Amino acid sequence: MTTCVISQPRLFPGLHYLDRMLQADVFVVFDNVQFNPRHEENRFRVRGERGPEWITATVQKGPRERRIDEVCVSRGVPWVDASKRTLQRVYGGADHYRERVEEVHAILDAPHERLVDLDVASWQPALRDLRPKCEFVYASQLGCDGSGPQLLLELCKRVGADTYLSGGFGREYLDAGAFREQGVDVRFHEWEPQPYAQRRDGFEPFLSYLDRMFEVGLTEVVAG
Repeated sequence: MTTCVISQPRLFPGLHYLDRMLQADVFVVFDNVQFNPRHEENRFRVRGERGPEWITATVQKGPRERRIDEVCVSRGVPWVDASKRTLQRVYGGADHYRERVEEVHAILDAPHERLVDLDVASWQPALRDLRPKCEFVYASQLGCDGSGPQLLLELCKRVGADTYLSGGFGREYLDAGAFREQGVDVRFHEWEPQPYAQRRDGFEPFLSYLDRMFEVGLTEVVAG
């Protein structure tokens, strides 16, 4: 069985995103679909003093319909230094901050031109800890046409997958029967946040993996 995950790239993504990598044999970086600044291609959530807040990588202006792989990072604005200051403010007292923050700074400082390259680089500290066995490929390099569920199916077939692990929202628009007719079984990702120690009262889920990495460290098991 070959399980495929297809997902837009995310900047310093959440644990649920990493969990899908751990369950995949092939992870398709869905970089040839439209960029949406309201999603998480260029921003991630951390836990501030008053609750979750966003850290955003500024991108160059361009057409509204541009694809993710066409989006470039802005280097003429001070978002990198602002991001570092925010991380210091919210995680400077965390147990693992000092030992891991230089890895994060190196990613932010690197001269990534394309947003997708910054996104994939932002996964690396987690990948080194969790060691997923999946192969990473880019949808833009697979030569598949179409849109919507049909494109997802074509991508699965192109990478030789017989199982597609969809995000939970796929239940709203996927026709699993149509996939099965083409030899691809559809599963939906099930993930429940597992609380870990955060220094502020209560537990806030669905933050960037940096929250757990700085607070308690990453382990091989990131979900129940």
